[in-house]
Amino acid sequence: MRTRRRLLSLLLAACLLAALCACGAPAEGPSSPPAGYVSADQVAQAVLDSQDNAEGLSALTGDGLTDYLTAVCGVEEGLWTEAAAYTASGVDAREIVVLRLSQEDDGETVTQALEAYRQARLGDFYGYAPDQAALLEEAVVTARDGYAALLVCEAPQEALAAFEDALGGAVSEVLAADPTPVSTLDVSGFEPFDPPNEYDMTLYDTSAILAAWESGEEDGLSETDAAILARCREIFAEHITEDMTDFEKELALHDALIRLGSYDQSVYDPDTPQGQPDSGNPYGLLVEGQGICLGYATSFQLLMDLAGVECITVVGASFGSTSDHAWNLVKLEGEWYCVDPTWNDPTGWESLPRKDQWQRIHHAYFNVTSDYMRQSDHQWDYAAVPEATATRFFWNGDGALPQ
Repeated sequence: MRTRRRLLSLLLAACLLAALCACGAPAEGPSSPPAGYVSADQVAQAVLDSQDNAEGLSALTGDGLTDYLTAVCGVEEGLWTEAAAYTASGVDAREIVVLRLSQEDDGETVTQALEAYRQARLGDFYGYAPDQAALLEEAVVTARDGYAALLVCEAPQEALAAFEDALGGAVSEVLAADPTPVSTLDVSGFEPFDPPNEYDMTLYDTSAILAAWESGEEDGLSETDAAILARCREIFAEHITEDMTDFEKELALHDALIRLGSYDQSVYDPDTPQGQPDSGNPYGLLVEGQGICLGYATSFQLLMDLAGVECITVVGASFGSTSDHAWNLVKLEGEWYCVDPTWNDPTGWESLPRKDQWQRIHHAYFNVTSDYMRQSDHQWDYAAVPEATATRFFWNGDGALPQ
């Protein structure tokens, strides 16, 4: 629930203008167009024309375009001479981004950035808007002859053909979406998922925290985000070393999170059925020491993001799809595993049998399969979330690391 809608909604609200031409800050390039020159906006317009429905897509311009490409898409300034970006607002993942590169050799760097952005956006919509997640799964990142593009639309193959035709030849490099295939999953025997909508399950925006972590510049952070980041730095300083594998980082941060906080029991009070104000976000758990499932899941997501471990947050349900619930999936060595940090921190666990076996109690839902989650009363949009089938990094807390 990274939902990493990130800076997107803020930038769109401030910067979306209905204009036809979109150009980024120029880097060094030819002073006059070469023979056969096609502008980035001409290419983008050709892609838009290939779609039966381009309604709701608007152009970014000027500083808004530059900020979008750098802060949101992660493409460094200086890598393009001009750009065009058409984006949608709200729960709409569609966007067309075309860049004319400063150097043709920059294609790989730019496509890697765009692909990382596409993957991040895909994580935004899992368990939240599956139809939009499907658009991102089928989206195309491509580069050819000094141009690069991100094509997230209802007809991506038609968009790719239009991109190709606008440049006059075959695309030389295509990075297709490569999520764990889930569309063919037979869900007929699964417990139906019907979102309870008891709680506001909107994901906390951690983009400013992540940016400050990377840059070291914290002046622009809110007091809340600054406190979250400070606690994260403390956790990493105490538990993480450079030589750790992704699994070792995951385990250490998971255990640190469990030890740090506890479930917000004020949800059982009729006067505070939603819990404390920050129990659904990382501030509640990491700083105040208490949270509900959304707080656990978003805190774990943030820690994984800071550690560089691929992770997504699932917004689903439990108890026969009658109670809102959230948990995570992590990707280790190319395979997905389910983690439910909330249920790994049961209330009153000290009174449970084998109370001396802390590790076992707090790893009952650590790196388990999707099938295990279904059997343990978890429900979600099964076709919109990667299916976790691996067992190599399952650890039951017996003190032995997976081989």
